Amino acid sequence: MRQWIGKPVILYCGEPPYVTFRGVLRKWDAAAGRIVVGHQETGVPLREIVMIKALAPKERALPPALNPVGYCMRERQQFDNAVYFKSAVTVWKGDRLIALNTTLASHTKGSVTLEDGRTLIKGNHQFVVRSLRG
Repeated sequence: MRQWIGKPVILYCGEPPYVTFRGVLRKWDAAAGRIVVGHQETGVPLREIVMIKALAPKERALPPALNPVGYCMRERQQFDNAVYFKSAVTVWKGDRLIALNTTLASHTKGSVTLEDGRTLIKGNHQFVVRSLRG
């Protein structure tokens, strides 16, 4: 069954009407009893899978891409989501670019920690996030 790793597949799970998962099969973890599929790395238990089929070329989804439109983060929820989803964030201080397409490691009420370890003050910087489409 490991021949499916790295291939675009469609998984049929449960009982009819089947729940389907589409994407590239990333991992086959027999010890945990699951496989990982798609760019969001969705874990599917092996006992739930009824059938695995190769995706036809016309059924394959486009790879995820950054949304060309960004928005300024100001609310706590926006920072939470950027950390959780590892969204691409551009950081500006005035008209100077501080970081391009970085991710946020964490944030507090007044500061943000970038993936490279730098800590920036929210009041002094502007954080523009771009979501991932696909």
